[in-house]
Amino acid sequence: MHKKAATGYLPAGSVVAERIEAAYPELSQALQTFADYVLSEPIRIAQMSINETVEATGVSVATANRFARKLGFDGYAQFRAEVIRGFESIFEPVERLKTTLSKGSTVEEAVLASFEEDLRNLNETMQGLDAARIVQAVDMILGARNIFILAFDNAAALANVLSHRLEVAGHYARTIDNGGGMLSASRALSHYDEKDLIIAIAFPRYMRETVELAAAAQRRSIPILAVTDNQTSPLARLGTLTLYVRARRTFSSTSDTAILAMLEALAAGVAAKTPSAADGAQKFADFAYPWLITPEGR
Repeated sequence: MHKKAATGYLPAGSVVAERIEAAYPELSQALQTFADYVLSEPIRIAQMSINETVEATGVSVATANRFARKLGFDGYAQFRAEVIRGFESIFEPVERLKTTLSKGSTVEEAVLASFEEDLRNLNETMQGLDAARIVQAVDMILGARNIFILAFDNAAALANVLSHRLEVAGHYARTIDNGGGMLSASRALSHYDEKDLIIAIAFPRYMRETVELAAAAQRRSIPILAVTDNQTSPLARLGTLTLYVRARRTFSSTSDTAILAMLEALAAGVAAKTPSAADGAQKFADFAYPWLITPEGR
């Protein structure tokens, strides 16, 4: 029997998903039925009692507890607690927003708090910055034959900024095609090897596509420069080198301000070590001049 791929809706890097994938071939038919339900309806598992769950799946309470023990948990309660814990990073922003809105802050207070939060993110990121890691990251970019920036959703917009900055400095970096997805990225990455580089960007809420493609690239020994928020990120363990950015935001899951600052800093470091960067910027300015508007409007 083959392993059951944990490709349902459990969060990326979920302990439960990984244990189901490992144990699935040895499970009985009844336990596999329960496992299939967990993978496809994990939020319901987190919300329902054991009695409601067994009614939905058609198995017995004993089977549900036996399933939990097969995965290494003491019982169903511990298993369900781990399922819930896996969703904390997803639902935490919602709870933060509910709490903030319940305080009745004025628009001015909310705006100022947003600025202050981003300043804290920037300061904490700078304080935790490892200069040696930044130099190593820049060297990885400079030494790569091809560069692919792997990012989806909000991070895709940040990837475009980094791509533009690197290209002006003379280093072309490909991003996911507009409207493209997993297959589009896979098509490009199928040509990459250890001489190339993937810059993977993922922050809460982590996009499954980013993590799964990064894992596939790691299996092919493609170097990965990961940019994420902390060591518990599912992307952190996949990076050949990982850069950490403080990106907490009260009004959403992630603040992009400090992330963008890190990417801008990387691009600045690359430009500083590229003798031809100034010539590249000049060529761009010369070519694009007809479409640029001066401060005087001419």
